[in-house]
Amino acid sequence: MSEAALGTQLLSKSSAIVGNTPPMQSRPVDSELEKHKFERQNLKEWSSLLCIWYSILTTVAILLALLFSDFGERWTAVDVDEVWHSKAAIMMVSSAVIMELCFLASSSLNVRTLGVDCRNQLCLNGVGDSVLTLIEYSLKILTGFYLWCAKGGIVHTDVLAVGGPRPVYMARFLQWSVAVPLLMLLSNRSFCSKDTEVWDCIRWMPGLVASSVYCWAGWIMEVTVSPKLRWPFFFLSMVGAVFASIDQIVLARHHRGKELWNWKFGMLVYQIASFALYALVFFLGRFGLISSLCEQCIYAYADATVKVFQGALLAMIRNRDDLNAIKRWWVAALNATQDLENIVSTACVPVFALDLDGRIVEWNDNLRKLTGRPFETVRGMPLLELVTPECREAVEAGIQHAVQISRAVADKAEESPHSVRDDDDFTASKFATNFVELSIPVAKARGNEAKLRNLAMTLVPKSTQGGALAGVMAIGQDLSDLAQLKIVQERKSALIAMLSHEIRSPLHGMVGLTTAMLESSAGAAMKRQLGMVKGCAVRLLDLVTNIMDLAQNEKRRLDGRPQERPQALVDFGAIVDEVHTMTKMAVDKMNKPLLKPSVRFVNKLEGERTPLVRGDPQKCTQLIYNLVTNAC
Repeated sequence: MSEAALGTQLLSKSSAIVGNTPPMQSRPVDSELEKHKFERQNLKEWSSLLCIWYSILTTVAILLALLFSDFGERWTAVDVDEVWHSKAAIMMVSSAVIMELCFLASSSLNVRTLGVDCRNQLCLNGVGDSVLTLIEYSLKILTGFYLWCAKGGIVHTDVLAVGGPRPVYMARFLQWSVAVPLLMLLSNRSFCSKDTEVWDCIRWMPGLVASSVYCWAGWIMEVTVSPKLRWPFFFLSMVGAVFASIDQIVLARHHRGKELWNWKFGMLVYQIASFALYALVFFLGRFGLISSLCEQCIYAYADATVKVFQGALLAMIRNRDDLNAIKRWWVAALNATQDLENIVSTACVPVFALDLDGRIVEWNDNLRKLTGRPFETVRGMPLLELVTPECREAVEAGIQHAVQISRAVADKAEESPHSVRDDDDFTASKFATNFVELSIPVAKARGNEAKLRNLAMTLVPKSTQGGALAGVMAIGQDLSDLAQLKIVQERKSALIAMLSHEIRSPLHGMVGLTTAMLESSAGAAMKRQLGMVKGCAVRLLDLVTNIMDLAQNEKRRLDGRPQERPQALVDFGAIVDEVHTMTKMAVDKMNKPLLKPSVRFVNKLEGERTPLVRGDPQKCTQLIYNLVTNAC
């Protein structure tokens, strides 16, 4: 899992080179909204409406019977054997409680082991199911204790039973009115998902209420003394059980196609069959086909066996759900690891990995092509022995820095794993990177091929599947072409500087000679021609100087040095005099005077002193000369 996360981090850093990884699929919000809308519409389904109308009408009938009907007298001759079997059932249910507590502890431990990120996918349903099952078991134990300690508790007489009066234990019906909806809720919860759990609970309510109501309809049927009420309530009790079961089946069909649906539907069929068994025993008892002792024994031991087996089935299904989820994650992790290995192997950028001792353990095909060294020849070789001596210190410092940060983060995570996992700084530090430049000699360089490969690598800590530090992984880019361009640029700058220097020397000589000839006793025409020669030489000298300055600035930029500010003293008065003289003697391309006859060119600074400022005299002269000649 950690290697897959590491690969995601590496690919995000080199997406411009090896391509962007496909984004993780987001939750289909629109489909979930449609699902919620569908669930709201399901509240109007025929099975739900049947349960709603049944609950309303039967509740009204029960209230009217309680107000206007007479009930049988209390049963006094309680059979001790019937109460004893309740005590035995308590011991059996208690063992089931211990088993369910183990399930609950296992689910809670899974939450702590797998972390908060896996809570929703694995453990919320398991914990909720265990809690509901424990509540249902607790009702059975309390009912058993009540029947045992209170000698049956509140017991009425079924005076209309076939074969003579029979006891009616009110505690049984009270337990059933709560336990039956709980068992139905457990079956329904196996079909739902967390995203639709709220709407599913609302949808389940009609069936759950109907299941509780038909239990009390059965109690009214047994305790009433009116034959006109007995059989209608018997019919209402049976019809209610059928309606609630039908509604459950309709709900289960809505979730057809989901994972383990056959298993979950099989558990629902088992639950309906167990309820049918209780209804059959209830029916046989009302017609005197079984004794009261046999009826109560079946109720007691069925609570401790038949219904407990349903809890075991649900635990098996939940465990299967969790195993399927873990299997999907494991397959995804294996696929991600395999994809990462394939990407690393075929990436168009250099990628290698080192162990904690700095030895090479991975070496992709791009590095083989760049350096001419197959992985078999560099496996286990220390990286510091492979790179050039000039970059060994920087490479060693980068590896140590990445390892130290990774170990510091691991120590912090071990002290407080949950706080570190939720901390944004943890995510930033976990993949702390170190950028280094290294040079690797080419094994077999031919002709004009580069003899060194200059690589810019990003070092990232590499972890094992258990989360322990395994080494360092590096991904980067080949800078050999850039290094060659840098060398060519340096040679070009050196050539320009040399040529400029060689050209400046004769230009200085030309300027000096023309200056000396102008100061001699030459004729006016000769002086004018010499002045033009000097002006051209000076302009050419300025141009050469600018080329030299450009070459020096480029060299400073490549070396990372700041550009120097000129510090020479500039006399603008002398510059203006020089520009004034050069402009008067300048000619255009047609060998005609540059200064037109209609233009009056006056030097107002002649004979005046101007302050000296720091700058570049040559560039200032060139600037003013260009402005003036353009105006002419």
